[in-house]
Amino acid sequence: MLVFWEKGYEGTSIQDLEDAMGLKRTSIYNAFGNKRALFGRVMACYKESVMGALFAAMDGAPDIREGVRRLLNSALDIHFDAEHPGGCLVVLSVLESGQHDAQSLASMQQIIHDLKNALQLRLARARKAGELAAGLDIAATATTIATTMTGMMVMGKANFTRAALKKTINQVVGLLG
Repeated sequence: MLVFWEKGYEGTSIQDLEDAMGLKRTSIYNAFGNKRALFGRVMACYKESVMGALFAAMDGAPDIREGVRRLLNSALDIHFDAEHPGGCLVVLSVLESGQHDAQSLASMQQIIHDLKNALQLRLARARKAGELAAGLDIAATATTIATTMTGMMVMGKANFTRAALKKTINQVVGLLG
């Protein structure tokens, strides 16, 4: 996963995968079929592990405002963690979309739509619980948070500081009232 994250789909060679996985080319092809199929498995793993951890941070919060703050701060933590290549594997992969077939691109786009939908579900629950104003446009707010999260990953890759991006988080949380 980290090789694709660091080098992108096109920039990752079979030799890179051999080195990272400790497997020979034939074993990789026998286990996964081809590089594209392996990339698809990596995306599924990323969604389950990384996105799952981000939503676990959100869901562990006492209220929706703190949950959104934790979600966005956790995304920043991953970006600035020296153990990770920075940015978001999905966002960076979508940005190199010309290198993907229609099925891979649709899969990556679905992950971003799933992010927005998961946020919308949580916001709707919070509104029903009285944590958010009754007139708040839940769909637009979920899109705003998802846009902020994905945009912060691009800004981070453009060397914006953690402090600057944390101010963005505070602004978005402030939109929740």
